[in-house]
Amino acid sequence: MGIISIQTISKELMLACRQLGRAIPETLAALVASTIVNAAGGGFYVERPIDEGEARIVVEEAAKKILSTDQPGIAALRLQAAYENAFAELDRGARNQSSDAKSAEDRSIAWISGFQAKFDADFDTLTGLYKKIYQFLLLRCTSPQGTSRAVQDQNVEREVAAALESVFPRVGLRSFVALTSSEKAAQLQELAGIVLGIRLFNKHQNKGGVGLPTLDSEVDRLKADELLVCVQKDVDEVTEFCKKFADSILAVKRAAGDRSRPSEEEGERNRSDLLYHRQYLCYLLNLQEDIAGSIERMQGDRGAFNEELIDLDALVGGRISVPKEHVYPRFDSISKKYRTAWQEVKLLEARSKLYTVLKDLRKQYFPQLPEASMEVLAKELREGGALLIDDEENDEPIDLDTIPGPEAGDGMNSPVRLTVDNAPDFLTLPLDFQGFCIHTLVTQNRLLVPGNPAMGVVKYAGRYCVFATERGCSDFCTEPQRYFGSVREMCYQHPELIHLLRIHEDFPKSSLNAILELTSGSHAVMQADVGTETPLHFEDSNIDKGYEWNEWKLRREALHMADIRRKCTSTTQTALSHLRRETETQVYLPKDMATNTTVNKGTNPPRYKKYHRFLRGEPMPMVVAEIKFDL
Repeated sequence: MGIISIQTISKELMLACRQLGRAIPETLAALVASTIVNAAGGGFYVERPIDEGEARIVVEEAAKKILSTDQPGIAALRLQAAYENAFAELDRGARNQSSDAKSAEDRSIAWISGFQAKFDADFDTLTGLYKKIYQFLLLRCTSPQGTSRAVQDQNVEREVAAALESVFPRVGLRSFVALTSSEKAAQLQELAGIVLGIRLFNKHQNKGGVGLPTLDSEVDRLKADELLVCVQKDVDEVTEFCKKFADSILAVKRAAGDRSRPSEEEGERNRSDLLYHRQYLCYLLNLQEDIAGSIERMQGDRGAFNEELIDLDALVGGRISVPKEHVYPRFDSISKKYRTAWQEVKLLEARSKLYTVLKDLRKQYFPQLPEASMEVLAKELREGGALLIDDEENDEPIDLDTIPGPEAGDGMNSPVRLTVDNAPDFLTLPLDFQGFCIHTLVTQNRLLVPGNPAMGVVKYAGRYCVFATERGCSDFCTEPQRYFGSVREMCYQHPELIHLLRIHEDFPKSSLNAILELTSGSHAVMQADVGTETPLHFEDSNIDKGYEWNEWKLRREALHMADIRRKCTSTTQTALSHLRRETETQVYLPKDMATNTTVNKGTNPPRYKKYHRFLRGEPMPMVVAEIKFDL
């Protein structure tokens, strides 16, 4: 039987869910299908080739998981698929727009850089070159990031044409043609920066700049400060939710003899809801970091941009002419700062859309702590406003200094403990598992709490781990492989941990990043009407752009290439034309010479003929008579 791909399985799963009354996106279908556990093998089905029978089992189990209401883990998978798919769509759209504009500009630059004039006074071809430069500026200088098609606006065209004629008049074409291809490309980029700077300065003075958005208006439209405040508010709220869920799980575990304690099903649901809130909080923290950094960078770029405009306004003032050596570099600097600030504006716009996606997902599903868990939590004593994870009171204190430091090795074969004192780059260490304590995750049945870097960072097998308790740090250093293996087994049971803990390299076939790459160019069309038609006359795609059918134009170009005005003629005497008086007789063609050697020879042989006698008349025997004729 043939091997079934995950794309085919996801499409079958989408079709099955649609028939059952629920439409699901392809990303969610592929994510759930790739995390179905093979009971016989102990791993995911996608970790080895899937045949037709196994594919049918995967579709059935995935459909049950998606449509079920008693499996809270599917909510976290749905959150991950929706957010990451929205992030990928926004990033893909921005990259496609940028690549289209870049390809259009590269085509123009390639044509201009490869241009060669036939001769110095070739006015027609130089005029075509100037038009091509003008078209390049229409692509580059009519929007902050460039466009793939020229803007059809007379005001913009007139402004760009005037700036081009001012910065690069037609008389400079001869010197431009003499440059190399790389020098031409550099000159075009500098020209585009200067023309865009002129348009921005005209907009600052309310004398032009049609179609160029202002940074201030875009910032006011996005309301970046209000967006950051809203994200910060949600971060505080969800952080409190995660704290309550974690404390309630510990409180329920300690109240083992209490009859009013929640049931096991409610405890399992609380653990799954905690994972959901942790994932939601991670997305909020990423948005908060991106928005805060983008606002800071944009304010700096916008301040530098406004300062450049003010300085240029003071330099130009009311003067009619200014030396180009003073103003052209400033125009180029203005355009660079404008483009840099505009990239931050687009980043803020994308993060605002992602925050809207998170709010919509929150309206669909955002679990609250049950009342029974809240009652148990209220009865539990707290220390410092939070519950302690280790409830064993008589534990001996752990001395973390006994764990070897970086001087004992590189941490590949045995764990080493890094601290502020023994690691110079301690504050920039990339924490694995999203900074969560894997010891608590394993020993407390999926309880996910953040680690405490103040106790040090343990490096083992290329990974940097932090822990919530000293006991957890010590136990991990004793048996690190056991905890890594337990985390892997827990990811098989609860696949939402794969993306939450950022351990995609351990599950390459079930990684959400790999799934997004597979589904990025697919729209999962279930059915389509397709038809083909054979054309009557096939069109050759290999078209010669330089073909010319006009014979007289070809002759004119040949004369241009020959350039006979600079050529001189010369004559040479040969042996046959030496000392001839008339020019008509200086060359004699060789005479035609032939011979006749035909000889006719032959013989005169005799010719014999046979006749049959006595065929008629009286019956007599037939006689053959042979007669000889001499010719």
